[in-house]
Amino acid sequence: MFIFKQAGPNQKVPFTTKLALVFWIILSLAILSFFAFSIFLIALMVGVVLFATNLFQKNKGSIPKSPSGFQTRTYTSPRNIKNDDVIDI
Repeated sequence: MFIFKQAGPNQKVPFTTKLALVFWIILSLAILSFFAFSIFLIALMVGVVLFATNLFQKNKGSIPKSPSGFQTRTYTSPRNIKNDDVIDI
C-alpha cells in the first residue's frame, strides 16, 4: 500500500492522492464484505446439512418407562416434632 505524505496547512491534497485513498477504501471494504459473506454462506450450508441429517435420521427409541414395582411417595414430615429452634428467646 502507498504511504501518503500529510499536506501542510497551506497545501492542497492532490487529486490523484484523493482518488488513490478512495480506491483503497473501496477495495478494502469489498474484500472485507467478500470474506464476511463467504463465512456466512459456509455457516448457512453447515446449518442446512446438520438440519437435513437430523431430519432424515432414523427414529430413536423412546425413553423407557419406569418399572412398575417402583413407586414414588410424597414427602411427609416426621411425626415427633420438637421445638428445636436455634434461637430461643
